Amino acid sequence: MRILLTLILFLAAFQVQAYCYISGSIYQPQVISDPIEINLDTVSGNITKTVNLKSDTPDFNCFMGNTNSNIFSLSTARGSAQYYSITNGIHRLVLKVSLEAQPPAYSCFYPGPKTILGTASYKAMQLNSHFSYKLTYAVQSIETEIIARSKVINEPFLLDNYIIIKPTSCFNSICYVGFNNAYHQYINKIRVVAKFTPTTCRFGEQEISAPDISYHEIDSNGFTVPKSKQPELKCSTETNIATSNIHYHFEPVSNISNGTLENDLATQPGSAGEVGFKLKSNGQDITFQPSQKFTLASRGSAVSNATGYPLNLQLRYARYGNKVFAGKVQSKVKVVVDYD
Repeated sequence: MRILLTLILFLAAFQVQAYCYISGSIYQPQVISDPIEINLDTVSGNITKTVNLKSDTPDFNCFMGNTNSNIFSLSTARGSAQYYSITNGIHRLVLKVSLEAQPPAYSCFYPGPKTILGTASYKAMQLNSHFSYKLTYAVQSIETEIIARSKVINEPFLLDNYIIIKPTSCFNSICYVGFNNAYHQYINKIRVVAKFTPTTCRFGEQEISAPDISYHEIDSNGFTVPKSKQPELKCSTETNIATSNIHYHFEPVSNISNGTLENDLATQPGSAGEVGFKLKSNGQDITFQPSQKFTLASRGSAVSNATGYPLNLQLRYARYGNKVFAGKVQSKVKVVVDYD
């Protein structure tokens, strides 16, 4: 009976699990990555990085044993993607970003399993060469997500998700006293900096011409489309997404009288007398007030780069006085683009 009892103790003594633990009193040391640049002008993409534990990150020790191996695993704290509103003044894009552990998602550190008991120490930075993660991002074309986190362009910020580097937990029944590693893990927080080029639109100098009419048609001529090509706004965009609400309004360059643009040639030979133009855009009378805005695109909607967006103008001759006679008519107006 005594021999049998000795044999049981001998076997139990060598059923020892190999496992690692983080040295010191901080069981969940944290490190923040260097800023990772996300260029939203590319619309979508992915970036692979290695974990970046630092020289001052607490080291870890590994027990030898004859069951299991000294294994560290890589995972993310949250599996779902996060959304951030990246702002540049009045311009904004919605960023979707997620983190994913790259294979291999685990790595062994020896000693273990072995038949000789003991411990070995390792620098935390040795884990950097074993683990990597992938950051995947995409610009959202519509703002349907609930955006709770607003971030400023070119200012680094931490993602809500982060990387966990964790040793395999020892079994409670055979953890060494004072070295239970159940809550031990390295936390690698990811810092990013996002940038993008705002979508802008402009109106270059363009001319339109009206059909000729006779003197007797001044009061009866109706609105008509220009004889020439419709004037257009052209936008510059890297993402093909409007980064703001884009509007435009009309400001008179020529004098205006009761909503009629006066004739700039009135004092020149061959010009018409007190006859100018009235304008409509998209069927609406143009009042030439800054508050009268026409919408080109709403934030998050599709906008094509270098594509012309017609103003859909109509025009008609209109008198602005009683001294009316035939001749040439020329008026000028500015198209001003607004963002909000």
